[in-house]
Amino acid sequence: MSQSVAAGPRLDATTVGKLRGCLDEAVRSGSGPLVLDLSAVQTVDAIGLGMLLGVERRAAGAQRELVLRGVPARVARLLRATGLSRVLRNEEAMAAAPAVAS
Repeated sequence: MSQSVAAGPRLDATTVGKLRGCLDEAVRSGSGPLVLDLSAVQTVDAIGLGMLLGVERRAAGAQRELVLRGVPARVARLLRATGLSRVLRNEEAMAAAPAVAS
């Protein structure tokens, strides 16, 4: 069963500590996908990006998957520019991708 956590409007050095703690607890206490709702996020800095990457690695270590939901266009552009879009799974991008025939 998946769990969902929502981020506030800022994902930066002033806010990541509390969100990281919440996400780490969710990683430890649950199973299945961990959904992080970014729909309210307006600002992301390097510390916020690092936190996302760290949570993704901890989730993978716990046999879980971090899935981003509601990623605003400006945040999606930042993830693509930094190459993190190849590491962090975006629910909307996964749904829009064409199916690969086997």
